[in-house]
Amino acid sequence: MGRVLLLLLLFLAMALAFHRAWLPPEWDPIQPLNLKAPRTPMTRLKLAWLQHDSERCLAALQTSPLQWRVAQGLRAGQCPLSDAVRILGGPVATSPSSFLASCRLAVDWSLFVTDAAQPEALSAYGKSLRTVEHVGSYNCRDVRERPGALSSHARADAIDVSGFVLADGRRVLVSAWNDKGRDGVFLHAIRRSACRFFGIVLSPDYNALHAEHLHLEASNWALCR
Repeated sequence: MGRVLLLLLLFLAMALAFHRAWLPPEWDPIQPLNLKAPRTPMTRLKLAWLQHDSERCLAALQTSPLQWRVAQGLRAGQCPLSDAVRILGGPVATSPSSFLASCRLAVDWSLFVTDAAQPEALSAYGKSLRTVEHVGSYNCRDVRERPGALSSHARADAIDVSGFVLADGRRVLVSAWNDKGRDGVFLHAIRRSACRFFGIVLSPDYNALHAEHLHLEASNWALCR
């Protein structure tokens, strides 16, 4: 379904290309992604184009509200990183306070924080989101239960989110996934919203290995579980 959507967006982009002179930049498929601009159906397509274009990706990241720096020359075992950045801060804090990310993951993260996590917290609790808790991003390892297949974490293309802390100190853990109250509603809404920006989102519904975290992965494939 995700690939079909991208193909449809590509077709729309080609059609719109004939009318570029009258298009606002956020609707123009050729114009760079600007994270300060309104979101449109072109946003997802522009995200897809960042996957293998470091220059375009870093230009998009410059328009984000994140604080970050380029991380040079990182290598752990067989997992060198070529376009990694270190996220240092942003409109919502993280705990631990910084993490390594591929450029594409950083852009997706920025959208997730501003367009998904924060609005869902306000909707569910009437409180702003203060902190997103995670259990890591970059990790040179294989996919669990698939020896020899490098994980997306080995490219810093994914981050595992374990919880959320609201402005009043309330802590909502992903392990409360099956809660019948507001916490469960909030966590399911977070997953749904995250799927707008991350290609692959794996929740406790996926398998027992994800019982306590949301796996958020920058990808042009589509899997929302």
